[in-house]
Amino acid sequence: MQMASPVLTRIMLVITDKHNWYPFIAVAVVFLLYAGRKLPHPGNWFVRINPRVFVFGLILCIALTDQVGTFLKHNVRRTRPNRDEVIATQLDCRLHTGGRRSFPSNHAANSAGLAVFTSLVYPPVAIPAMLFTFLVGFSRVYLAVHYPSDVIAGWLIGSLSGLLVWLILRKKLKRPGIIGFANMFRFPQHQTTGSPGENWTEKSWTSLDGYQVKGYLLEGSEKLVIFVHGLGGSFLSRAELGEKLKDISGTSFLLVPMRGSDDHPSRLSAGGTDEVHDILGALQFAKDAGFSNRNIVVYGTSMGGSSAIKACSLAGELVPAGIAVHGAFSSFFLAARRRTGGVGTVLLRFLMPGRAVRSLDSFKPLFWLTYLNRGCGVEYIYGDGDKVSPPEEGELMSEHTRSEVCTVTVLAGQGHPTGRNASENDLVITLNNSLNRIWKRKKGESE
Repeated sequence: MQMASPVLTRIMLVITDKHNWYPFIAVAVVFLLYAGRKLPHPGNWFVRINPRVFVFGLILCIALTDQVGTFLKHNVRRTRPNRDEVIATQLDCRLHTGGRRSFPSNHAANSAGLAVFTSLVYPPVAIPAMLFTFLVGFSRVYLAVHYPSDVIAGWLIGSLSGLLVWLILRKKLKRPGIIGFANMFRFPQHQTTGSPGENWTEKSWTSLDGYQVKGYLLEGSEKLVIFVHGLGGSFLSRAELGEKLKDISGTSFLLVPMRGSDDHPSRLSAGGTDEVHDILGALQFAKDAGFSNRNIVVYGTSMGGSSAIKACSLAGELVPAGIAVHGAFSSFFLAARRRTGGVGTVLLRFLMPGRAVRSLDSFKPLFWLTYLNRGCGVEYIYGDGDKVSPPEEGELMSEHTRSEVCTVTVLAGQGHPTGRNASENDLVITLNNSLNRIWKRKKGESE
């Protein structure tokens, strides 16, 4: 074999032996599971991916390519070049193989499946992943255990398998899962944030329990919407919504950081219990900035909506004109049960710190609604496809609301509020109508 050399042969023998890769894979998996314990808002390509789903995807790629490759080997029955009595005499065969069947190369298929799936999940590592695949395939030809066509076929099978696994798992890769969800309450969170744009002004204030936080204000009219996001969300998710509301009615919009996100000094989420302090701090900031209570509405999504109910019930002289509650829950663990099922909820309780479980068990938005100032209007917004907090939650909450202004609006075709459906036209129109109902009533009272 003309291109054979002792040094290159030793390198190829190291590359082609899968056992040599196991320690590196094990270290990478441990690193991923540690570094990606929680999914923050978009902005960091690495920690945005659920590592447990990614590892499962790698296993699925190997299983799929192995099964397809083995099926073809048994049906094509092509003999390996190093096991062919005629061809082997013309080659420098340095690697012994137990099996005789050559087409396709499972090594090439496995490496290509892993590389394509990894590249689609983590695009910045695409080049080294593809280089790894090429070297594995080249080593199989160099060591005379496969023909070039075996390797090419393996690359094709692996590429299609990696793509298929990614298509199946791509949505789950961006969800924290039960372990990641519990980790929000247990470990300091990765926090990536940034300015929502040049039209927004950075502001800072102190939460009611003493944290110095940083938010952003889009200045418009004397009317102000204070936005509080849900668990695992970000205030950036409603920046575009705030800009659209300003275009429609000139409304000012304040983005409030919540615990565990947006560089909040407290890097642990509380599920809505301690976030009440952040909302009350924002209300105090709005008052100090010159906004009148009768012109302020707190808009909260998911956990933020539930937390806003309690905060406004305790606001005293800071009580706003109203609350726009979008996809809020009446019970944290009931919402978790809808999302993860009964077994998942039991596992979630087990994985969460006991103090967080006890706090959330006692966190009852329905109770706080009975203490809400009657002059504080409440607008409930729910999507008819929301499986976490269905429209029935809004109806239940409206029954406990003492406010003289209380409306439940159901958005057709919408699910639970997230960053993906944050500024769709139906939501913009619905929220604007809700705000106008609250402000119209306040204006009538003042007249």
